Amino acid sequence: MIIISVIFILFISFLLVLVGLLLAPSSVNKLKLEENNCTKLEILQVPNIFLKSWYEPAKFYIRMFIIVGVIGLTIGFLSLYMIHKLSVSF
Repeated sequence: MIIISVIFILFISFLLVLVGLLLAPSSVNKLKLEENNCTKLEILQVPNIFLKSWYEPAKFYIRMFIIVGVIGLTIGFLSLYMIHKLSVSF
């Protein structure tokens, strides 16, 4: 039962990260683009994807998708690792 819960968390987290990454280029702050003279795909660089200043104020939820997804993936994979290390058998 624990394994199924962890896999469910991993699945939901992966979907959140995937949706966030697909929507990120369309939610770039236009002023930031003009300021830095760059393309919309610049947001997909690791530091920029987490910075609040790169997103339009109305689209901060996309940033939260990515952050919650990454945290969920980290917790899920750490849980699987700990279950394996503790040799929990089902």
